[in-house]
Amino acid sequence: MQLWQALILGILQGISELFPVSSLGHTILIPALLGWNIDPQASQFLAFLVALHLATAIALLIFFWRDWAAVLAAYWGSLQRRQLVYDETSKLAWLLVAGTIVVGLVGLVFEKPLQRLFEDPKLYWLVAVLLIINGGVMAYGEYLRQQANRRAAALPPAADPAPGPAAPGAVDADAALAGQHQLKRIVDLSWLIGAGIGAAQALALFPGISRSGVTMVGGLWAGLRHEEAARFTFMLATPVIALAALIKVPDLFKPEARAMLGTTALAALLAGVTAYLSVRWLMRYFRTERLTPFAYYCVAFGLVALVVLLVR
Repeated sequence: MQLWQALILGILQGISELFPVSSLGHTILIPALLGWNIDPQASQFLAFLVALHLATAIALLIFFWRDWAAVLAAYWGSLQRRQLVYDETSKLAWLLVAGTIVVGLVGLVFEKPLQRLFEDPKLYWLVAVLLIINGGVMAYGEYLRQQANRRAAALPPAADPAPGPAAPGAVDADAALAGQHQLKRIVDLSWLIGAGIGAAQALALFPGISRSGVTMVGGLWAGLRHEEAARFTFMLATPVIALAALIKVPDLFKPEARAMLGTTALAALLAGVTAYLSVRWLMRYFRTERLTPFAYYCVAFGLVALVVLLVR
């Protein structure tokens, strides 16, 4: 791998890991489409990717350092008080635990089998298909969210209940739907829903499925605002990315990877800076905007990649 290729991949990692467009899918498809002579399964390349992911996790920690400082203090407070949840910060802290446990267990069991599935370059077309599916999931998630919000906005103000006992089992279906899709905060989530949103990250084990994309869709379906869904997504991703990278850090110092240490360090630095700028931009973007443009991009790029790979 040439230095310029490594630097491009560093920038690509910093952007695509946090943008909902699948970093793993792009890391496979871009070199394949450009004809780079890089083996994605070579030990040197895998060690290189470990460094890029570690740099991304560090960038996330730096950006959300105040949140993580409060979360760590909340864990200590829970131990001191012998009480799991005692305020909103402690609820967030344990929601992060609930959302991380499932994806960690799934990753331990299925990561290697899924990696072997995509070792064959003849299957790279499947990565393009998964990228198209990733775009479809985000577009459909936004569509359902908008439909639910329209129905909720169209409901008349709740009237005072009429005197006398209500009919047994009487439920206003539209009101129930509206209640499910009120714009919530992270701390309003139940433990089960928080764990489910975190578990959605496991789908990113498939190259082409975006960790941030599917996790944000889960947050939107649960009723979070876009900005809150993005914040929960990035905080959930931080320990997963960091722990996965730290486990494989020894690979960086294997004899076959030492020759690339300088190149790897430069690419990792670039990935970290790019990731920090990406999360800073995305958190502002999701204050007012939606996932739809990223969905369109994934479908378009996936279709182009699929045609090129099948025709070549």
